[in-house]
Amino acid sequence: MVKKKMEGVLCHIMQKGTAGPVILLGMYPHRPDEIEHMEECLEEQLSKKDFLLIAYQVKDWNRDFSPWEAPAVFGQEAFEGKGKETLSWLTEQCIPYIKQYYKTDSSYFLAGYSLAGLFSLWAMYESDLFSGAACCSGSLWFEGWEQYAEKRKIRSKGNIYLSLGGKEEKTKNKIIATVGERTRKQEQFLKQDPNVEQTILEWNSGGHFADSGKRLTKGISWLLTK
Repeated sequence: MVKKKMEGVLCHIMQKGTAGPVILLGMYPHRPDEIEHMEECLEEQLSKKDFLLIAYQVKDWNRDFSPWEAPAVFGQEAFEGKGKETLSWLTEQCIPYIKQYYKTDSSYFLAGYSLAGLFSLWAMYESDLFSGAACCSGSLWFEGWEQYAEKRKIRSKGNIYLSLGGKEEKTKNKIIATVGERTRKQEQFLKQDPNVEQTILEWNSGGHFADSGKRLTKGISWLLTK
């Protein structure tokens, strides 16, 4: 992958072929090993696919990927709800930059893990610029999420991939333990959404931290084959 500052944000860019869909992958800051692992997984599973991957790194995970303010669920770090600013950067700066410098006007997909997965799903409810999202081990336990998603429809026609580890709902944290029930409900919301063409909930072995790179690659692969 190539490192590049894109409108002030550090991005890791992987391009296969001269054309193809664009994947916007939200990443945890300061974890270069995850970027390298993602590249290996993508090369292994998507060797025959053309795509442009933009892995962008936010500065503050809890702040930049949370859709609204919410209290802390572990430790003392609350969620500041600056997801709208991240979405604005994607739609008003990142995508226009991609169109200009990579000469592509293809489909745009969102992907993310954990809170970045929740953000990717939330962005589908907020913007009509995207053709699909991969929400892998998404933080659907987030306060107010179920009430938000139940009353809304995805903004544009597209496909949604959900995944979760089988052990994720078996935690002692009572809030995090709701993730299994919330994810199952989310799948039902999406199945009833007229703008969702295809959706799937895929279960993986292990807990929340079991090989996020492979789980993300499975989600991206699913999006690119639909």
